[in-house]
Amino acid sequence: MLRVVANLPEKTYSSILKHLFPRKVKHESVSFIFASIQREDKSLDFNFLEWYPVMPSEYEFRSLWYVELKDEIRPKIIKKAFDLDAAIIEIHSHPYDTPAMFSGSDLDGLREFVPHVRWRLKGKPYAALVFSSSDFDGLAWIDNLTDPQPLTELVVNRRHLKPNGLTLSKRSGEYEFGPL
Repeated sequence: MLRVVANLPEKTYSSILKHLFPRKVKHESVSFIFASIQREDKSLDFNFLEWYPVMPSEYEFRSLWYVELKDEIRPKIIKKAFDLDAAIIEIHSHPYDTPAMFSGSDLDGLREFVPHVRWRLKGKPYAALVFSSSDFDGLAWIDNLTDPQPLTELVVNRRHLKPNGLTLSKRSGEYEFGPL
């Protein structure tokens, strides 16, 4: 299996977590990371270039359990990635006290969006992370458009953070990514 790693600077990681989990407001939040790709025989690294925090005015709808971006945000993100010749890592929060796992609606959204982004970015890999207050999970679409594989680790400076892997282990057989 391919080792898939996202590499972030400490300051950026801290800023992203502050954005995802603001002190007073309890709702899902979204950020995007633009990353260069380094691929070797048995590994693929997403290396941080820039990040984009989605601002309150850029949401169509936002709650504790669901978030929807305004129509113009996703094309803006794709254009920025194209201009940087970068891959995208989508990050969102589940601001409640349960282990992080992509929900059915998260997976439906990814199933719809990932092939379009990968086509627009000429096949670049795509990753998605979900953070809860206690941990995180991550998926990556590398070669196959329909089946994600687990993110192996998130490296923040020298700290190696492991995703919990719940999405693929708990949803195996329950959710089919299927043909796109």
